[in-house]
Amino acid sequence: MADDRSDWKVVLQFFIVPLSLVAVLVSVFFGLQVLRSRHPDPQTALDDLKGNRSFLLPWVKDPKRWQAGYDFSLLLRSSAPGNAGTLIPGMANAFRDAGSQGDLKLRRYLALALGRSGDSHAAAALREGLKDTDGATRLFCVWGLMQIADRDAIAELRAAAADSDAGVRTMAVFALGQMGDHDGAPVLKRALGDRERDVRWNAAISLARIGDASGESLLLEILAIPAPVPARAGDADPSDGASPSLNAIRALALLKNAAARAALKRASESDANEKIRRTAGAALESLDAEARDVLP
Repeated sequence: MADDRSDWKVVLQFFIVPLSLVAVLVSVFFGLQVLRSRHPDPQTALDDLKGNRSFLLPWVKDPKRWQAGYDFSLLLRSSAPGNAGTLIPGMANAFRDAGSQGDLKLRRYLALALGRSGDSHAAAALREGLKDTDGATRLFCVWGLMQIADRDAIAELRAAAADSDAGVRTMAVFALGQMGDHDGAPVLKRALGDRERDVRWNAAISLARIGDASGESLLLEILAIPAPVPARAGDADPSDGASPSLNAIRALALLKNAAARAALKRASESDANEKIRRTAGAALESLDAEARDVLP
């Protein structure tokens, strides 16, 4: 009997345990391959969003629905505008349901997805979302309306420029410039005095977009702020820190006046950041080319 037990130990140690480990590893491998091959489609994601039968929903808010919302945002970002088509009504209903159920994460995802759809039929839900109590949802709704370029939402976007949330105000003044709201110039001029720097800067850039030089002093101020430069030759250019100056350069180029030209010339010749010098030089060249084109 002792010999029999020893034999079983040998079989267990050298055959059964290794084979079990191999089976587990093979199962994990093929399981990962199945997950990698998963390509969610909009209809499946929408069905998952509508699903509310999970018995864990009251406690965990159904992570599958969060994943479906995230899938939507990715799918619509990679699709051509308008491809959402008939799914928009279902997406809008899911967006409203998420609000009534207090599911903020899902509601934010859906606000992004509706904006990324580029479909004008999504505008009604996004305009409703501008009244949301959650600042992030309002911000995503402003962004979505800008992506859709819904002219009917201009009045709401002007009101959002005075929102209590600084992020919403920043996005709203940016959207007004992006959409070329010339009649909204008074709103943008008021935003030049906002307590938040980003709101002021975006208001100045948006005014330049509509050909208004009211924010020119702010643009010159932005351009005068030293941008970070690489610590050593060969280091990557920290372009994120230079972004405000680059945006100011583009805005000054739109104004095309003497003060703007002088600021661009100074930046192209003496700024310590190479990217800023190159961008300012390119802006000057484009202005000179336009001037040559109008010569008799």
